[in-house]
Amino acid sequence: MLKKIIFIVTAMLLATLAWGGIYLSMVLSAASGFSAKNICSGYFLSGMPGQMIMEQVLVPASPFLSNISFDIDTENRKADTQIFGYSRRRAVFNPGTGCTLLRQGRESMAQLLEVAEYGTPDPTLPWPRGLAPAPENAELEQVLLNAFAEPDPLYARNTKAVVVVHGGQLVAEKYALGIDAETPLPGWSMTKSVINLLIGVLVREGKLSVMQAAPVPRWHEDIADPRGEITIDQLLRMSSGLAFNEDYSIYSDVTRMLSVEEDAAGFAASKPLVAEPDARWSYSSGTSNILAGVIRQTVGGYLQDYYDFTQNGLFRPLGMYTATLETDNNGTFIGSSYMYASARDWAKLGQLCLQDGVWNGKRLLPEGWIGYSTTPTPNNPLNNYGAHFWLNADPADSRRQRTWPALPADAYSMNGFQGQRVIIIPSRDLVVVRLGFSGGTDPGVEPLVAGLLRVLASEQTSAGADSDRN
Repeated sequence: MLKKIIFIVTAMLLATLAWGGIYLSMVLSAASGFSAKNICSGYFLSGMPGQMIMEQVLVPASPFLSNISFDIDTENRKADTQIFGYSRRRAVFNPGTGCTLLRQGRESMAQLLEVAEYGTPDPTLPWPRGLAPAPENAELEQVLLNAFAEPDPLYARNTKAVVVVHGGQLVAEKYALGIDAETPLPGWSMTKSVINLLIGVLVREGKLSVMQAAPVPRWHEDIADPRGEITIDQLLRMSSGLAFNEDYSIYSDVTRMLSVEEDAAGFAASKPLVAEPDARWSYSSGTSNILAGVIRQTVGGYLQDYYDFTQNGLFRPLGMYTATLETDNNGTFIGSSYMYASARDWAKLGQLCLQDGVWNGKRLLPEGWIGYSTTPTPNNPLNNYGAHFWLNADPADSRRQRTWPALPADAYSMNGFQGQRVIIIPSRDLVVVRLGFSGGTDPGVEPLVAGLLRVLASEQTSAGADSDRN
């Protein structure tokens, strides 16, 4: 009996140690992979030195990542990382699709893609290249300066860019040292709102309907699979009922999807239901990648078709020269997290929303699409989420405040990690973009926009008074 007990205890101990080793290996791989992808994109897309990316992007995300070492190969356009000298991961850069994190052990990946070449910018389009005039209003200049201030010694805001569009005109912009009007910067989860816009283009073209069952092949292989009933609307509203852990611990579903899995959309679509569709709201980056897969399948499946659709359906009509959607190993855009664009180009997306999907007289989105997208999701307890857009609507519970009490209730936004924001306020005809690498919870967005509203309202009042005198 004693021998049996010793054998069982030993077996359990060995199994625990084996599992612990496997888990540690997965954790290190995820950490190294996350770092490789961000160093590659930051260097080859944004033009930032690797050490700056370490200090301003990685370490604020997790102090654990201070143990990363990296090597950037400019000739072969790749970045390699290790953590504690182990778990080497590689990300490679390809024109048109930016950086892709390779699965562990893979050395290269060729993207056979014909990349769109832009000619001379059309001067008739809003915001041609060139700097906006410096603000003549001292109050406006101070509001912009405040956005770049560092009031908290523990958590840097690291604001990189602010762009202000009022009445359809670029009225102010300011950039950190090393950043300019054409520097692509990460949107993180603002990419989710871009997925919404791309779905909108397909709805306008009659290729999708928001109320149809999402055409995810694995959900329709078995007629009894309840996931086959999940609609595109439910995915857009984060109400699919699919299991997905979004807590950003070192090996949660979202971390694994972004840093380990080679097919982000397939990984998310493999999750089981844990609730009836529409029964509960649960924020999930996985659903955005499922939608990215739906878009790819709808436009033809090939990477070239996919890329051309984003360019011709959305980016080129807006004159967006800097936008890059990045892919996973499977060639599917990581629609939850990985789009880079300049602050001006992010502002153009906001202005498109403000204009209900019309640009330069051409309708890109279905009439009423933005109204649909900004209608609160019924099962969202805070009343602050629509269809892949965040809302500033009044909560159903009157004891709670709006997300931004100092801003109008009709404000809505694209939101991303580390304080990325595109704020759209229809009642004030205003779009504000704030991009940066904030380490704390307060990137200063609300005081920035509230200050702009105050100054712009004052300018309008002064202009009105001058007109009356004349």
